[in-house]
Amino acid sequence: APDLRDPWYVPVPIDGPAVPKRAALCVRPRGLEVVPEVEAALRDAARRLVDAGWTVDEIDDTPPMREAALLQEQLWLGDGFDALANAVESDGDPGAAAVIAAVRGKVRDLPADVISRALVRRTTLTRQWRLFLDDYPVLLLPVSSELPFPDDLDRQGPEGFERVWEAQLTLRALPAMGLPGLAVTTAIVNDVPVGVQVVAAHHREDLCLLAGRDIEARGVPIVAIDSAR
Repeated sequence: APDLRDPWYVPVPIDGPAVPKRAALCVRPRGLEVVPEVEAALRDAARRLVDAGWTVDEIDDTPPMREAALLQEQLWLGDGFDALANAVESDGDPGAAAVIAAVRGKVRDLPADVISRALVRRTTLTRQWRLFLDDYPVLLLPVSSELPFPDDLDRQGPEGFERVWEAQLTLRALPAMGLPGLAVTTAIVNDVPVGVQVVAAHHREDLCLLAGRDIEARGVPIVAIDSAR
């Protein structure tokens, strides 16, 4: 129920208004290099949507993705980094310490007004994405450009961290604008899951779920992975 004490409450229905079953497929947003297994999963998911009655158009690129990821980075790191680094050091978590060490160079040259600039620019990018998602109510993207990584790859030096950072481009960019996304597993490759990301406009999680159900229903049921193997 609505609560006036929640400043972020929005009176939207669980299921939004009907829209054309039209989706865009972008395999390599902003030049992201995807492994063949990820590309195959994306094309397979697109075929399943077509089988379910969707129109799917493959597009070369999306609205700004890398700039959105950069804005997210600036909003994450542009204020209070020293306090965060001190807290991580006190906590003693080696994983968090590795992240702080890896991103410290990204913080060094940020201007004093980085947060206000990022917030203004984020509004512009959000507008572009909203217009795009008005044309294509659903967008298929990679979740990651690679298959699931070996444990702690991001702690194995700068190269490992940057590999993970780049592969997770879409996961860094889209939250900056508050866009909902759904990860749908479509297959198991070499004992690890692979799938796609379904993206929709603000407050249209129902479209993510609709497309996700259509993709899932036209594939082989996925058996849970034994993480101990």
